[in-house]
Order: sequence, then structure tokens, then C-alpha cells
Amino acid sequence: MSSPAVALDKDRSLADAIDYMKKEQISRIVATQNGRVAGILTEKDIARELGSLHAYRLVPGRLHISSVMTSDPISVAPEVMVKRAAELMLDHDVSGLPVMDGPKLVGIVTKMDFAKICLDYEDVYVGQVMQASPTTVSPGDRVIHARKLLLEEEILALPVIEGRSLIGIVTARDVAMKLAAFQEVVPDKYKSERIRNLLVGDIMTQPPTTIRTDTKLPEAARVMLKKRFSGLPVENLDGELIGLLTKTELTEVARERL
Repeated sequence: MSSPAVALDKDRSLADAIDYMKKEQISRIVATQNGRVAGILTEKDIARELGSLHAYRLVPGRLHISSVMTSDPISVAPEVMVKRAAELMLDHDVSGLPVMDGPKLVGIVTKMDFAKICLDYEDVYVGQVMQASPTTVSPGDRVIHARKLLLEEEILALPVIEGRSLIGIVTARDVAMKLAAFQEVVPDKYKSERIRNLLVGDIMTQPPTTIRTDTKLPEAARVMLKKRFSGLPVENLDGELIGLLTKTELTEVARERL
């Protein structure tokens, strides 16, 4: 597990949580009330809230963590087997579990932690475990479309294709952080129009870091751990995008091997 977990009182502002996420390079924060776990806030929660119509005029500084977080998150005890933690995350479509020793928060286990386990699997190649034919977007697609795909289809990353070329990648972090920045600097009367017309090409990470089907899984896992990437586009030997490797696949491999 990752220990200690970053925790903030649920009544702190969303802007404070976003600042902590950027500073600590993390994807989630545990929300507390009177020292007890009350919820968990993720980048997807932020993207969901700040991209909704009713939030267009609410800057992160005027929102509280409690209004955005997922309440009563699934948690595990320190003695729970790692395989069981993987099963819980995959079965419930969550990427992190607070680790509780009785009422006390002692850490958090995330899908990214399973990348550490995959460092030992030298016999596994990316092409064997990747998502084939991943969902993609184009740089001219609207961010609200990419946001919908990420949230409704439980996608961790969207490769960005222009013509037949891979030119970028978009994740929930990109959407959340860009929308947060927009909310802070764009005047209220322009927010609705600007957000609706914000394009994928404006927020994508480029150029994307890629791997190949013949890359060994430990090499891919090391890249994801070092860069804190949720997903890596996978190309064949001819440089054509044919798949996507995410921390979900790493969790699935770990579950099967443990």
C-alpha cells in the first residue's frame, strides 16, 4: 500500500484538494470528518463535477470536498490479502481503497501499487494483456465528449488520433485540471460557452509516451510508476496504434498471478 495516505477534512475547499493533488502527484485524496474517513475524492470526481452544467459558475474555491467526493468508500484492513484488494477494485470499478486499522486511516492501496508487483513478471509481454482496439478521440473533439467517454465507459485514458497518427493522450487528470484552471480564470459570463467549446487538442498530453506489443510488462510498469501514467498507448512493430495498457490491466495480471 501507499502510506501514509493524503487526507483532508471534507469541509476544505476543492481548490485545496486540487493543489495537494498537483503537489503530491496523486490521483485521489481521502476526505475525513472529525478524524474519521468520510469519503474519497478522485480526479474523475473532479472532472464529473466541474464539467457539469450546474457547476459552470462555481469555481473550485467555492466548492467543498464534501460536495464532490464519493461518500463511504470501500476500505480494507492491513491484514487483507493483496489478491483480495485487487478483486475488490476490479469488481467495484474503483482505483483506490483506504486501508483502515479499526477507525484509523493507515494508508491507501491503489491500482498503481500493482505496477510494483508486475515488475517481477518478466515472462509477460504487453501484447498479451493490453486492451485491443482502444476507444480514441481526435484533437478536434470537444472536451465534454472526452469527459463523457472517460466517465460513462470507465475509461482511464483516451489516445488522440489525427488522421492515422497518434498525437496525444487524454486522461481524467487532464480534464479535471484543465477545467479547474478554466473555472478560476474565465469570467462567469463566458464560462458556459468556453467550456462547451474547449477541444481535446487544447488539453491533451503530447507527444504521448508509447510502448510496443513486444515490450516486457516490467518495463511498461516501470514507466507507469516513474511517470505516474494511468495508461500507455501500445503500437505494433510498424508504429500503428493497436492497444492500450492501463493500471487496470496491471491489476488484473497481479490478481491472476497472486
